[in-house]
Amino acid sequence: MPSRDDGAVDVRRRFGGGPATGALSAGLVVVVVGVLLYVVRDAAYRATASGAVALPSVVGGFFEVVGELGLVVLVGVAALLTWRARSRGLEHLAVAAVAAVSAVAAYVLSEVVKGFVREERPCRTLSVHTVAACPAPGDWAWPSNHATIAGALTTAIVILSPVWWRLAVPLALAVGASRVLTGAHYWHDVVAGLAVGVVVVWFGTWALAPTAHRLLERSLASGPPQWRRLLGQGYVPRYAVPDLPEDGADRDPGALEHPGEHPGEHPGEHPGEHWDEQSDEHRAD
Repeated sequence: MPSRDDGAVDVRRRFGGGPATGALSAGLVVVVVGVLLYVVRDAAYRATASGAVALPSVVGGFFEVVGELGLVVLVGVAALLTWRARSRGLEHLAVAAVAAVSAVAAYVLSEVVKGFVREERPCRTLSVHTVAACPAPGDWAWPSNHATIAGALTTAIVILSPVWWRLAVPLALAVGASRVLTGAHYWHDVVAGLAVGVVVVWFGTWALAPTAHRLLERSLASGPPQWRRLLGQGYVPRYAVPDLPEDGADRDPGALEHPGEHPGEHPGEHPGEHWDEQSDEHRAD
């Protein structure tokens, strides 16, 4: 197979995608927290938004920057790790590609859900002064798109290189918190968005990575050299057939092993002579 890691069979183990017991337990905890935050959503929102307004204006501006710049940083890290996966083998590249597609799917899903739920922004339903201007009417609240994207990108980053969690996880939490501090969302909007991003990317990668790996292998086998180089697999497979001479003549395998020798001649024999095995002497024709 045109892969740098021919011994790997199960691509899922490239990102620790074993039993989903831990992920399901974490999902249950998130659901419980989300329900509790929904029960106290108005009080929690007023306390957070009013507290942010009471801070110096430069702090409020910082909250707004974190919400946007944090996503830019997460996108950059995810793109860097995806590009680096090219040099780590086809299995890693397949995981990276599916994680990226799953992150986009998580965002699309959050938009679809918002269109069905149609929850109004708290800055419109509650009389609270906020740090940032309230989004336009029709821009619904639940779940938070920013939190969904942050959760999806963070999950993709941790899948590709777990050591990056020290940057990605706090940054995703900061992005989510900034959406409440600036007055754009309830807390349960943010928790739901993070959950959507994490669940879709994790289970999407777990389910689709093996299929993506098989498709990449097939594309390498039939694709042009430019495609192999783009995927970081720019090498000649061991089973490749060597090019024939331009005139189409067949080449004797012996000539490849002993360049400079003529077929049918013994090493050291000159043209016009043959080797007499009976007398071990050269005789002229």
